[in-house]
Amino acid sequence: MAENRQTEIDRNLAFFLRELPELMSRHAGKYALLRHEEVTGYYDTVADAVAAGNSLYPDQLFSVQQVSDAASNLGHYSYAVSLGNP
Repeated sequence: MAENRQTEIDRNLAFFLRELPELMSRHAGKYALLRHEEVTGYYDTVADAVAAGNSLYPDQLFSVQQVSDAASNLGHYSYAVSLGNP
């Protein structure tokens, strides 16, 4: 499962970085919920994005990235681990 999670995160990040210039024009400052190389929603806070991901994807194969032109480390959120899970 850890390998699947890392693969999902890596693919989502590559997709996100390719799409970032366009995303910046419409969603700057928001938090993007990503799954299978697709943005499935935008949220005002990282907590909202993680909560939505946990609710929508019980397998927890998702990631969250802030739509920003500055690199941002979201800690364990950027590794698609839900609160309370190892």
